[in-house]
Amino acid sequence: RDVSDKENEKPGIKVEVKKSSMKCRECRQLLDDVAIFGGDVDQAEEEFVLLTHESLSLFVGNEETGRPQHKITDFTVYDKSTHLCPFDAGLIEKNVELYFSGLVKPIYDEDPGVGTGIPGKRLGPINEWFTAAQGFDGGEKALVGFSSAFADYFLMEPSHAYAPLWASIQEKIHMSKIVIEFLSDVPDADYEDLVNRIQTSVPPPTLGVAKFTEDSLLRHAQFVVEQVESYDNARSDEEDSLLGTTCVRDLIHLAGVTLGKRRVARRSAVVKEKAMKASSTKATTTRLVAEVMEKFFGGTVDVTTGNKIRRRSNRCGVCEACLKPECGKCTSCKDMVKFGGGGKLKQTCIDRRCPNLGLDLMEDSDPDDKDEKVKPSPSKMKVIKAGKVTTSWVGEALYEEGGKVYYPGVRVGGDVIEGGECVSVKNKDEGGLPYIGRVVYMWGESGGKMVHVDWFMRAADTILQETSQPDELLIIDECDDLSVECIAGKVDVSHRVPHQNWSFMGGVEEQHPTTDGVSSFYYQKMYVPEFARFVDPPSNEPTDDPDFCPSCVRINEGKMRQVAVGKNELKRENGKIFYEFVCKDGVEYGVGDSVYLSVETYSFKSKNKHKKQVLPKSLDEIDEDEYPEFYRKGGYVKGSNLEVAEPFRIGRINEIFGGKKSISLVVTKFYRPENTNKPLKSNSYCDLNLLYWSNDKVEVDFSFVEGKCEVECELDLSVTVAEYSRKAANRFYFSEVYNEEDGTFTVPPSTARRSGVELLKQKAKGVKPKLTKMNKMMKKDETIVGEDETKIPKLRSLDVFSGCGGLSEGFHQAGIAEPSYAIELWEPAAQAYRLNNPGATVFTEDCNVLLEMVMNGEERSKCGQRLPQKGDVELLCGGPPCQGFSGMNRFNSREYSRFKNSLVVSYLSYCDYYRPRFFLLENVRNFVSFKNCMVLKLSLAALLRMGYQCTFGVLQAGHYGVSQTRRRAIILAAAPGEQLPLYPEPLHTFSTRGGSLSAQVGDTRYTNNIKWSTSAPYRTITVHDAMSDLPKIPNGHAKLEMPYTGEPLTHFQRMMRGKDYQGVVRDHICKDMSPLVAARMALIPLIPGSDWRDLPNKPHKLSDGTTAKVLRYEYHDKKQGRSSTGGMRGVCSCAEGRACDAMDRQFNTLIPWCLPHTGNRHNNWAGLYGRLCWDGFFSTTVTNPEPMGKQGRVLHPQQHRVVSVRECARSQGFPDSYRFFGSILDKHREVGNAVPPPMSKAIGLQIKKSLEWKVQQ
Repeated sequence: RDVSDKENEKPGIKVEVKKSSMKCRECRQLLDDVAIFGGDVDQAEEEFVLLTHESLSLFVGNEETGRPQHKITDFTVYDKSTHLCPFDAGLIEKNVELYFSGLVKPIYDEDPGVGTGIPGKRLGPINEWFTAAQGFDGGEKALVGFSSAFADYFLMEPSHAYAPLWASIQEKIHMSKIVIEFLSDVPDADYEDLVNRIQTSVPPPTLGVAKFTEDSLLRHAQFVVEQVESYDNARSDEEDSLLGTTCVRDLIHLAGVTLGKRRVARRSAVVKEKAMKASSTKATTTRLVAEVMEKFFGGTVDVTTGNKIRRRSNRCGVCEACLKPECGKCTSCKDMVKFGGGGKLKQTCIDRRCPNLGLDLMEDSDPDDKDEKVKPSPSKMKVIKAGKVTTSWVGEALYEEGGKVYYPGVRVGGDVIEGGECVSVKNKDEGGLPYIGRVVYMWGESGGKMVHVDWFMRAADTILQETSQPDELLIIDECDDLSVECIAGKVDVSHRVPHQNWSFMGGVEEQHPTTDGVSSFYYQKMYVPEFARFVDPPSNEPTDDPDFCPSCVRINEGKMRQVAVGKNELKRENGKIFYEFVCKDGVEYGVGDSVYLSVETYSFKSKNKHKKQVLPKSLDEIDEDEYPEFYRKGGYVKGSNLEVAEPFRIGRINEIFGGKKSISLVVTKFYRPENTNKPLKSNSYCDLNLLYWSNDKVEVDFSFVEGKCEVECELDLSVTVAEYSRKAANRFYFSEVYNEEDGTFTVPPSTARRSGVELLKQKAKGVKPKLTKMNKMMKKDETIVGEDETKIPKLRSLDVFSGCGGLSEGFHQAGIAEPSYAIELWEPAAQAYRLNNPGATVFTEDCNVLLEMVMNGEERSKCGQRLPQKGDVELLCGGPPCQGFSGMNRFNSREYSRFKNSLVVSYLSYCDYYRPRFFLLENVRNFVSFKNCMVLKLSLAALLRMGYQCTFGVLQAGHYGVSQTRRRAIILAAAPGEQLPLYPEPLHTFSTRGGSLSAQVGDTRYTNNIKWSTSAPYRTITVHDAMSDLPKIPNGHAKLEMPYTGEPLTHFQRMMRGKDYQGVVRDHICKDMSPLVAARMALIPLIPGSDWRDLPNKPHKLSDGTTAKVLRYEYHDKKQGRSSTGGMRGVCSCAEGRACDAMDRQFNTLIPWCLPHTGNRHNNWAGLYGRLCWDGFFSTTVTNPEPMGKQGRVLHPQQHRVVSVRECARSQGFPDSYRFFGSILDKHREVGNAVPPPMSKAIGLQIKKSLEWKVQQ
């Protein structure tokens, strides 16, 4: 090979050119490694002679082709140069002549021994190879055969020399069988689930391997995917493609599989042995939910245009054709604009026609993380006059004010319209539907006759869009003054109130007055466009004021709430007015109260410190021959907290005063541990809510105030700090004073304690300070006493798809529910739920079957467990899986059929039947984007039809106290008459790289109600906070219980261990990785940002006695060029722009061959084999921590292993007392599928506020 590369030479730099190993021109194997055929026995005969032997002359061949069929044992395959060759590596398809020798036997001979048979030499060449129709011979052994020009030969046993190559072929065939059977049973599996199945499958003894590994899967990925493709080609139209599943797609990208022409000549390798399993069982649905779905999907007609849907098929993006450039010569190319054509044909280049058209094999992207054109919230209605129409006043004038004369009614054409009646108003946009509004009052002035209209919004203009009811309207806070000539006509709008027995009407068809959506409409909810919240309409008190508008009142009240207003004037001094209180957003702030302040309010001399990181060497300091992939690394460290915002400043109000335009405060500054001169290490051990009092006072504008908090001196507490902190959120304490000038810590003065607060309040009021001993004692307990003044009965909950119980655990911690019922089909997770909730009834049956039984009036399940009846469920929560339709494109007819039978629809039917007080649906972030947002819109439409108040939002689990980025879509619903909960404000700062919390639906971007978008009360939780106290364990540690090796080191660890002391930690166990993977993990440096790109390229002795090979770089990488020492960077011919060559694949190397192979088009596979950073955070915890999985940062920061089950549980916020069940992989799956309890607790506390509101009502 000519390895000169003049383009890559730099002036003045002498480049040492690395020479590649020599390869055979025929078989493409390295000459250094190739094995030579030992030769045939003397009696061996050529094929045309051998076939005339009398023992083979009995014709038992293929009756259609007339080809004889025989068996061959002790076989060897080789090329013209007698190099032993694999026959499955694409050589046959490239017309390389491969021959074989061995003992040929009659087709009926079952003896693989060498005692009998006719020796044959140089049989062939091989035209094609195949597997028999049944795929496997009733067991584990694959039937494989060759076809020559004269006959077919079924392979029995290889020769001693050919045995290693034959074992590899057998291994990949058997692995294909495992993969296809697994995907047929679990089509919505993740890549980690597939690896789990591979690792737990027991290889047949004949293969000579102890166990299958992920490396085995990646090594044979090309073959395995081709078998899946072959299997797909034999499927019926009703069956789903396995090639398009998430699992196979991830495998294709990771291993660099190329689909296409290479195997065209080979017969189908794996033929279907059984019908593919249905995607899901038939969904049990209530009439209402079924109607919502059927109404929208009534046919294959686009509801927006009424035309037949003709969808463009997407390219797969990974096959050989898709990866080719346009030829520029065919008719299609010549028509393309870039080749000088007119661009009318819009046809693909003839060389790039995709054989997998319609299968989306490209990686999913998150549409919300891209720059998108965002439509603002609906603005004022654009109206025009309806035309020439006669108008006149009806009735006597009511009164006159400010030049306006008010009337009770007006005649517009033939309609008499009075105050309180509804009208349609012509839309200025051509083709736009008329606006609908309620006339509040009317008047005459010099400009003409006017009406004040309180607008409705059509449901189709909300987030529901095409899934809405055409006759449904929503109340909105928007009103206008219009000329009466804009009124097009009178319409009827009725208020659809919930049935008085609404909670027991589930599954029962309700009768409502008919409305047509033209002249008659109905409304049942109010809509908040910014947050997509559907809530109960406000009850307007009747008034005698003729120009009273409820919308105007609500709008003005909203504006006033946002303005800080001083209350209880105390004195005036130097042009300032001093107040006792200031109000904003319904919150009252008084002298002596503690407040959160924006980070920008003031700074500290001691800057927020970060641990000094041990940074890797620069590329100039690295030996690129030993570390050939290091050049791929950039400066960004995945999972780093370096750019995370600081938590809020905290101050105590001393004075409140205002001028003409604004309110200001004088506050005493509190310091957090990180704002002092204390060492960084000691700061991490401090409580998150520990503060230091100071004598520093600062004047701040009230606009910097972010909220209210509680700060107490530890000496004033009658309970422990832990108990005080646990009772409520936003609680802080201090026990020392920090002096910033000299860096000293002293005892708090009396003015800092509660008695000092009382004196401060009395002084502000001008009252003579007086505080008796009894008053002190009473005030001391004021914070603790009276917390639970509003007694709230706990809700009876049903957790559907409960998993091990993350949602239920969070609601239990919030004190709003005790788990009553749970449904979980997967037995290990159900057992884990039982372990942690012994009082709950847990059903391990299909949720559709259970709902059908309840709807049919049955009271007990097949196992004799009592089924919940109507009225038994007050809180319904769950996370229905929806991988079966998780793409971003629109539904097609088959996917709609699957959606109708999906678990999302089943779950909505549970809600409709039981009609709980509160409903929660949790799912992955992309739930809001599935199928052009249709899954979200249909879910909200169904809830609204039931009568629920509802909304959706995206939350980041890291904001609620876990060291993990995990965005989740949450739909909340509340029954009529309840208060729809708000989404919880963040408690902890978190990396903004975790992704946006807004969501794009159509042209509009929606946010949740969260206000604290830039900071939060507490600092972020790090990996060190989460797991630095857990004992050190080796790779493969399997001891279920072991003692803690010390006390908890951080606030988070104290919370996880709990108040009940336990001397042992459970489930601190980790997966046993293969010797090669273990060696790679041991060679990943113990510094932040380390991953596979830091691996050395050298021979390495493994723990099983074998040696890992050096990865060979034999191609010039057109994109990456050469290394500084002249070394090449390509590991496959595709690096030079040519097609991939199967013979370029390398195995058993420290640097996995597949990663540099496809790294250029997958962000250099950043993070695979990545170490966690002590000061960083986890990627989303997955069901199976694999170094090569989609969340590759799973290596412990300081130990050479993957994270343990307990460490993953800590990353999710499960307390150490929480139990898991099953094998180690079962436990990882239980943890990875769970909702983080701290996040569900935060949601639960918001539901608790709604319950308190209800009690107060």
